[in-house]
Amino acid sequence: MQTVWDHIRLAAARTPGRTAIVDDRTDRTLTFADLIAGVESVAAGLAAAGITPGDRVATVLGNDFEHAVGLLAAHRLGAVLCMINPRLKPDEAGALMADGGVSSVICGATAEIVSAAKAALPDGAPVFTHGGTIGDTTDLATCRGNAADLAPWRTPDADALAFVMYTSGTTGLPKGVMLPHGATDARVLFTPVQCGMRHGGHNRGLGLMPLFHAVGFYSGFVTTLSMNGTYYVHSAFDPAAAVAAVKRHGLTYLFGAPAHFHAMLAVPGFDAADVATVETLAYAGSVMPGAVLDRVKAAFSNALMTNIYGTTEMMNSLYMTDPAAAPTRYRPGFYSDVRVGRIGGTVHDICDIGEEGELLVDANCDAAFLGYLNRPDATAEKLTDGWYRTGDIVAMYEDGDMELRGRVDDMVLSGGENIHPEEVETVLLQHPAVKDAAIIGMPDDKWTERVVACVVADGADAAALDAWCQESSLANYKRPREYLFLDVLPRNAANKVLRRELKVTAASSPERE
Repeated sequence: MQTVWDHIRLAAARTPGRTAIVDDRTDRTLTFADLIAGVESVAAGLAAAGITPGDRVATVLGNDFEHAVGLLAAHRLGAVLCMINPRLKPDEAGALMADGGVSSVICGATAEIVSAAKAALPDGAPVFTHGGTIGDTTDLATCRGNAADLAPWRTPDADALAFVMYTSGTTGLPKGVMLPHGATDARVLFTPVQCGMRHGGHNRGLGLMPLFHAVGFYSGFVTTLSMNGTYYVHSAFDPAAAVAAVKRHGLTYLFGAPAHFHAMLAVPGFDAADVATVETLAYAGSVMPGAVLDRVKAAFSNALMTNIYGTTEMMNSLYMTDPAAAPTRYRPGFYSDVRVGRIGGTVHDICDIGEEGELLVDANCDAAFLGYLNRPDATAEKLTDGWYRTGDIVAMYEDGDMELRGRVDDMVLSGGENIHPEEVETVLLQHPAVKDAAIIGMPDDKWTERVVACVVADGADAAALDAWCQESSLANYKRPREYLFLDVLPRNAANKVLRRELKVTAASSPERE
């Protein structure tokens, strides 16, 4: 077993002089040797401030150079990292700190987040800030010590807690997903194996997904470094800046959400030549709509495309290597054993071939989480008899491949029919005026739920879109009965549509057509 630190220090031993990290804002660089030295110096500084192995340290930081070094330093010291989304409100972040029992915090230098950290921590506990100091906080930039004072690195037990990463928080306060050191190999190695990456310094990856996110951390940051490649820190996703970075640096590896690539293709003056160096394009978070997929495949014509299905809890459960050929057909991921259970049944109530049910993943696989922090109820709900309930609806083919059909929670029940939002969204997104679309179900006295389309469109009204759906292959009962036109769809940090927010908006909006 190799931990995150094992992967990075071994890569540094192979190629100490190669560039490991580049800051997209300043072009500052660190070689692998510089990275190791910087991490150990910061780790020594954290130790001098009182952080000890096993302590829980919260990070509330955006994507930047110092975040990468700071989180590795705490990990090198043997601390457990609680990686919190900086887009949360300070009181939400503070609630996660308190729930996590953290003994210190590394956060941005704003009065609000520092105040929340101070309230969540024991009296006198250290707070490290990035970007200056607030009160008695310590600037992360000056947190340095003598690496020689650090205890030698010893690989911990495989089942020892390493990271707490949080669910996306689409329904309330995020749950803390407890990840052991033993899950590292499976979460890092599947990307190059399944995506066809070649090992070596030619790999240049852009951090489209945030560092606190499981994909951004394991599949973006750690994987790129473990392959002896160069990781380009993308401070905040900006489609024009992302396209420019690919062109300027000759980037070869992109891992993002469908929305990232959709936005990049919409950049004014976009030319496929700008992204011709990309060899590996992977995406996760949702199925890429057919119309978007066709445009992405045409634009990134030199890239091997792979769609990864997974969760923070289990990571790589399903994948496909040719999304354009079969955009909903997946095979079990490496390190994963899967089955299809009947919805509402036990994990041992297995569906027949072709029958629709819930995707279940072996919770004893190498990539699996340990449970939810301080949430035995949620853990028991998701982990049953050694199987993890994903909440995703699939059907199995004769050859063992899976067809992904939607979410149990997102499915719209209208007039006794099950309607998968993704199917309707795909049709709407094929309309030339539609830029984004999401389907929700709203309460209906007659039909239980009616299909409502939330749409970002330029130059199309409800009548035009309804005519488009009627002319498509979409069954009549699946057609939206109402349209809500918005300037933008609400999305979380992983670019997943927040359907719960859309339902609140729809319920209070007089503008539905």
